[in-house]
Formats: sequence, C-alpha cells, structure tokens
Amino acid sequence: MSRISTNDLKDILKRATESARQEAKKNGVPSVYEENGNMIKEYPDGKKTQIIFTEEGKREVEYT
Repeated sequence: MSRISTNDLKDILKRATESARQEAKKNGVPSVYEENGNMIKEYPDGKKTQIIFTEEGKREVEYT
C-alpha cells in the first residue's frame, strides 16, 4: 500500500469540504465549519452566523 503525501491529503480534505458545503446549499440546509478559529454556520442564502459557547456550555449566536 502506498502512502499519501500531506499536501495530497490536505487537497483531498479541502475538496471534500467544499463538496459537502455545495451539497448542503443545494439541499437547502446550513453548513457549519471553522473559519479563522471561529465556528461559522452558513445558510443557503449566504447569511453567516458565528456560533459561540459560553464557559457554561450554553450556545450563543452572533449575527455577522
């Protein structure tokens, strides 16, 4: 079995992530991903919200 390079793996993961985001948008559901260290929820219409968890574990949403 051959090994895959780190760069090839990063490319595969990037393409898989983009494919999943496109599928979510096509099916009318939001996708959640990390961007610049923040958890982002992106809706099919392009609106984005940042998901934040308090120290108590309560979820808060910041509209961007």
